[in-house]
Amino acid sequence: DYVTVYCNGLGAVAGTAISGVASAGQTVTTPTVTIGGVAANVTFSGLAPGFVGLYQINLIVPAGAPVGNAVPVVINIGGVSSNTATMATQ
Repeated sequence: DYVTVYCNGLGAVAGTAISGVASAGQTVTTPTVTIGGVAANVTFSGLAPGFVGLYQINLIVPAGAPVGNAVPVVINIGGVSSNTATMATQ
């Protein structure tokens, strides 16, 4: 299944983002995302269209991800890991 994660702080994007203006552009560096410790396939990472300063990551939940109500999700970009969030998987 595809999942969209909204976040901030993913860094530079290709093209010019104008401060305070809604824009879109892919991140220069593609983050890695793990769901329950299993790497997810990131299909897009960049500014969320129509929003100011909001990033989105589109990914595919890996087939080997654990099942549960609070499976940990971690984003890593540029050697920096996010706080751990959780999501339900089935």
